[in-house]
Amino acid sequence: MRAGVDPYVVLGVPRGADDAQIHAAYRDAVRRTHPDAGGSSAAFEDVQAAYELLRDPARRAAGKAEPPRARARPAATDPLHRTSMEDLLAESERLEDEARRLAGLASRHSGAQEPIDSVGAVLRDAGTQLRDAADEGVRELRRFIRRRL
Repeated sequence: MRAGVDPYVVLGVPRGADDAQIHAAYRDAVRRTHPDAGGSSAAFEDVQAAYELLRDPARRAAGKAEPPRARARPAATDPLHRTSMEDLLAESERLEDEARRLAGLASRHSGAQEPIDSVGAVLRDAGTQLRDAADEGVRELRRFIRRRL
């Protein structure tokens, strides 16, 4: 938390707030300030630090917050994080082919053809299927009308 920022003000609770009030205010503040919800990372970190300080009665009495913990980053030597771009591309193509198979579409990467933009390809295939279904519907409607006339 930045120096000089009052944790009670950050969470919007009175000084005599109990643990339940502090926790409820923390959850509201997190929803409001989380970067994925349109908040800023600085405000979110302030909320986190204020809650860390206020949730522990001993630290609340002392009035000292620990600095925010840095997130652990995976080591470059970790075998799970040494995936090459070729491996990632192959896995992406495999997942796309599986999704296309589940959707009843032809595979894009199993043939000898050059892979193309996957989103565009799926949209083109879907458009083709919709046009075919609409054409079949029109033919069926014409047959129905002819039988009735």
